[in-house]
Amino acid sequence: MTSLIGRNVGSYRVLATTQLGESGLVHKALHIAKRQTYALKLLHGTLTVESPLQRQFLDKLRVAETLDDPHIGRTYPVEISDDLSIIPLEFVYGRNLSEKVAEGASTTDFVLRVALQTAEALQCAHAKNVIHARLTSNNLLLCTDDHVKVIDFGLDAIPEETLVSDPFTGLSETGFSMPPRPPLSRFAYQAPEQVRGEPASKRSDLFSLGVVLYELLAGEFLFEGTDRAELFRQIESRDLPKISDVHPGVGTSWTKILRALLEKKPVDRYPSAQALLDDLRKLNYGLKLDRLSFQTTQPPLSRRSFFRRFLGEIEE
Repeated sequence: MTSLIGRNVGSYRVLATTQLGESGLVHKALHIAKRQTYALKLLHGTLTVESPLQRQFLDKLRVAETLDDPHIGRTYPVEISDDLSIIPLEFVYGRNLSEKVAEGASTTDFVLRVALQTAEALQCAHAKNVIHARLTSNNLLLCTDDHVKVIDFGLDAIPEETLVSDPFTGLSETGFSMPPRPPLSRFAYQAPEQVRGEPASKRSDLFSLGVVLYELLAGEFLFEGTDRAELFRQIESRDLPKISDVHPGVGTSWTKILRALLEKKPVDRYPSAQALLDDLRKLNYGLKLDRLSFQTTQPPLSRRSFFRRFLGEIEE
């Protein structure tokens, strides 16, 4: 197959190809009439509702098109050109958060900004029952003024065998560079239930966000198995150190938030992005979290626990 760079595809002229997010090759293209830049996913053939998998994918795309939030990269209606299906996406100018992780530990102020914006994006999507299912540090993009965009909504069910490849990516010629990626990055942010083959849920997305936030604060990638089996064993069974032990200066509030995001059992995690937002906004106001928003009650203290807490032996 010859390269698509410089060729017209439907209403677009392909300018370059690169790897953005976790959904494979993306074609940077100019809409000829509108003179606007888009990111295109190109698939062989016409997507059809006759195929159950393709129908599921089309249904997800249609809902993703309705997501309207400043922190979500837009998805536009599928177009057909000859024997290709074209999925136009907002072209987001920014760098992957995996690059930030590779640079070392971030400040709590920066991580709080990322957390607030990403949680707002998830809250918007989850309100319409759109699960990302593949949230990673590679599809969280940092734009100017620390503005965060989440990309790849609706693309987790893409029929990969239909993706159009390109023998020439032109990365160096077009100014693109491959961001640092943890090994097996597509799988390194999955929640334990996804690793077991269970469907992703809203709480799965929150686990994935927890991994990203932990990595930003720690300045290192969290799950880095040498193969998928080892990676999945880490996700399912590895006990994570408190972030305050890894990043001195991070308070107990962050420890509580990350612990609730990274619980192995979904039922023990934050129940919603809105509940997470409630706590993040308190941190943004300078408040300390004595208790997380969804933990409305505490079990009664035993006499022994009371004196341990009084002596400071139990972390608040």
